[in-house]
Amino acid sequence: MERPTLDKFPKSALAQIDVQKAFIVSRLVIAAERLQLFRVLHGKRLPADALSRLLRIHPTLVAPFLNALAGLGLLRKENSAYGNTPFAEKYFVKERSIYWTRQFSSECVAGYERLIDFEKTLRSGRTRRPQATPGYVERMKRDPREAEDFTQMLFHLHEGDAEALAAYLDLAKRHAVLDVGGGSGVMSIALAKKNPHLTACILDIAAVCQIAARNARRAGLSRRVHTQAGDIRQPLPPGYDVVLFCDIGAVTSRHLRNAYRCLPPGGMLALADRYLADDGTRPLDRLIEHFTGSSFGLATRRDVVEAVNAAGFQSARAQNVYQEVWYITAIKPPAPGVRRNPAPSPRPAPRSAPLRAEPGTE
Repeated sequence: MERPTLDKFPKSALAQIDVQKAFIVSRLVIAAERLQLFRVLHGKRLPADALSRLLRIHPTLVAPFLNALAGLGLLRKENSAYGNTPFAEKYFVKERSIYWTRQFSSECVAGYERLIDFEKTLRSGRTRRPQATPGYVERMKRDPREAEDFTQMLFHLHEGDAEALAAYLDLAKRHAVLDVGGGSGVMSIALAKKNPHLTACILDIAAVCQIAARNARRAGLSRRVHTQAGDIRQPLPPGYDVVLFCDIGAVTSRHLRNAYRCLPPGGMLALADRYLADDGTRPLDRLIEHFTGSSFGLATRRDVVEAVNAAGFQSARAQNVYQEVWYITAIKPPAPGVRRNPAPSPRPAPRSAPLRAEPGTE
């Protein structure tokens, strides 16, 4: 999925924006998304009064709101009617599912609220929580609509990552993948499509498993891609020779120990995420989201490789295969006294040399 980053906006519009007031522009765009303005205007042009009625925007504010979006290059105004520009059509309609439109804009609003009194956060070390609201896992358990929006948003977001992972991992001699916190099933579905002999199990909360099962059925893979409701913090079920963690938030030492215990000797661990570079300065969006309460933490690729080795795995390597996503793989060593053939390793990726770290090294 291609994102509407600032470099894609018209330079003439961005040149008028003071960086300290850029949050206002961002908030206007988020409001347009939450109101589903761009979807309402998909394939049509409407005057301000019609949009005021459809979107329930106050008559005194609808024209300034629409004109500001036109100034940003998101809407085109002709003869008092407004329509989407090709830019808005591409990035806010075609590139985004309805699940993304609803869920991501809500998350952005929550991020804004957490940045109120940001200086106090910097001094205290505690991220502001505007209300005593439950975390997203608890919300998904309670609200099927939010579970559907959040889970399918991630399916859309990770389709490119999943295809890249399936092409990268050599699973010819593997049989069963445990996709821990696998959510929508996008990774398991891609791996199963690439490897017709492979089965996969998505371990997640019950509400999410129901959505993943529907996605597997739509993909024609319900016989090989299954789900199991459970708590990913608890010991993992045995019977799998690959354990996958993809975009589950911060992977803890407990996660890694549980993976080590459930895998057979020679089993593979695979992790996929947008980990911070070793100098801690990239990816910028992952870094700044930390200040809005992101659950992903600030672990660098080297940190994760060292944690994987500390859990007992060997041959840990990190490889950039797709955009800013890195894949980290490792092998559980053979049992003492047992000689085994070398375990299959990921297919080499030509873009950059892998970062390697052996047990006991810095």
